[in-house]
Amino acid sequence: MTLRVYATDIFSGDAVGNHCLGLARTASRLGLDVELYARFFDVSTAGVKPLEELFTSVTEDDVVLLSYSIFDPYLDKLLALNCRETICYFHGVTDPTLLRELEPPTAKLCEQALAQLPSLAGFDTIVANSHCTAASLAGALDVQAVKVVPPVFADMPVFEREIDPEIEGPRIPNLLMVGRVVPHKRIEDGISILALLKEHEFDATLSIVGSSPNYDYLKLLINHARRLGVLERVDFKGMLDDADLFECYETTDALLATSRHEGFCVPVLEAMRFGKPVFVRGGTAAEEISPADCVFPANADLSAWASAIAKRLGKSTARGRSDPAYVAHAGEVLQRASDAVWRELLANAGALRRKA
Repeated sequence: MTLRVYATDIFSGDAVGNHCLGLARTASRLGLDVELYARFFDVSTAGVKPLEELFTSVTEDDVVLLSYSIFDPYLDKLLALNCRETICYFHGVTDPTLLRELEPPTAKLCEQALAQLPSLAGFDTIVANSHCTAASLAGALDVQAVKVVPPVFADMPVFEREIDPEIEGPRIPNLLMVGRVVPHKRIEDGISILALLKEHEFDATLSIVGSSPNYDYLKLLINHARRLGVLERVDFKGMLDDADLFECYETTDALLATSRHEGFCVPVLEAMRFGKPVFVRGGTAAEEISPADCVFPANADLSAWASAIAKRLGKSTARGRSDPAYVAHAGEVLQRASDAVWRELLANAGALRRKA
């Protein structure tokens, strides 16, 4: 029996790709043979094979897992496979209205994905990355039957790293945003918060980490920062390797998550793993993994964010250091995606024998 994991895209550094690679490591630890497949992937990513090989290799004893986040033209063909069990891991679909203005092609794919959701009921097991994502399936299938397992693994480098609680950030407070620089992430709100802090005579800088696939949106952000008079305080760092990303988490004072759509929001968990406070927009799955006092109402005025940030960081006697309360909170979330959780799920799918 082989666990065959497929996603449209598998790229190291991307949330879906990282999850597929982590799932393969977990399956191997549990004693399963596992293969990865994708339509689009980096040939340097070891172990990923073209999708066509899945259709020619699958047997009736195998379990096939689809990692779904965007329209997939091969969905019906996957559901028709003669195999032991099919599993869909659902990452959620971004609301097309958040993308239509600046990313119309992606918005179209999201529209097609939403229309495709009822077909997911054809899978034997549905797993979502959060309760918020599971709820988005209402009307397409029975939400009560959806299992929820976070898209993270304790062996990811960011969670294995030893944290030095005494490392302090720079003298001027720093705020950090991590993730793809795309419209629904609302990076402009982070820049506006920085400007509001400046108005309140609270000096701060903003570091933005992540790829910028949309030039028009990046240009909008640069012009927005210039117009508000804070461009010199904003650092667009682009994609970073692990070492540089870890340094950002170690030296920042807090993470901002202003996105209008999140299926989970791994950077929130990563920042807390480093013991850093997070400031999160409610109404997305990021709210599920954040302490209640870190979440703002979805439509809260940005001045409320600025006031809370200035109060939190201004009063801290150890600004920039690791807070064990956030580390513990991150650890609790990680336990929801432990090997034991996946062992039980795969045992239910017939891929593993249950332990007595």
